[in-house]
Amino acid sequence: MIISGLYGKTEYEEPLQKNKTYIFTPNHFSYFDIVSVNTQMPYFFSFMAKKELSDIPLFRIFFRTIDMPVDRSSKEGAKRAYYLAHKKLKSGISLLNFPEGGIGNEVPLMRKFKMGPFKMAIEHGLEIVPITLPDNWKRLPCGEFIPQGTPGRMRMFVHRPIPTDGLKSGDEVELASKVYRIIEDKFNEMNSL
Repeated sequence: MIISGLYGKTEYEEPLQKNKTYIFTPNHFSYFDIVSVNTQMPYFFSFMAKKELSDIPLFRIFFRTIDMPVDRSSKEGAKRAYYLAHKKLKSGISLLNFPEGGIGNEVPLMRKFKMGPFKMAIEHGLEIVPITLPDNWKRLPCGEFIPQGTPGRMRMFVHRPIPTDGLKSGDEVELASKVYRIIEDKFNEMNSL
């Protein structure tokens, strides 16, 4: 990243516990988001993302080792990915999932969140950790015919974990909405500086 002129900086609202299992939920506006979370967070986690990313040479190695590609064109493929995710969470491995389900067409506006990570957090009684990535969409814009990357800062703000104690099935919609607002508010704040 440094050779490319990309400068990552991570800020934590409060320290995370190294031995705790979390579900991380960052916003997703650029393919650089994958690079950021893998290089700027000193935590071990498995990545849950669309299967198509395993076709990109840079990301292929991750999906052959610790990560879970989701084949959204197949019900069986999606079920298998969620089964693996539950298995990893039960064994104490944290999970990172982009709840937008992909990069939208109206960046930097977030897409509606999918409920998967929030349902899993409630089912396993795990804390959700929202993550705001305010700069990556400027470094590598998506949706261009030939994307033009630019050097610069790649900040990451890791929010305070949100407990799911006492939540039940059906509460995932409210939880997702809360996480959405937290990320959106911080994104707007960091882009107004």
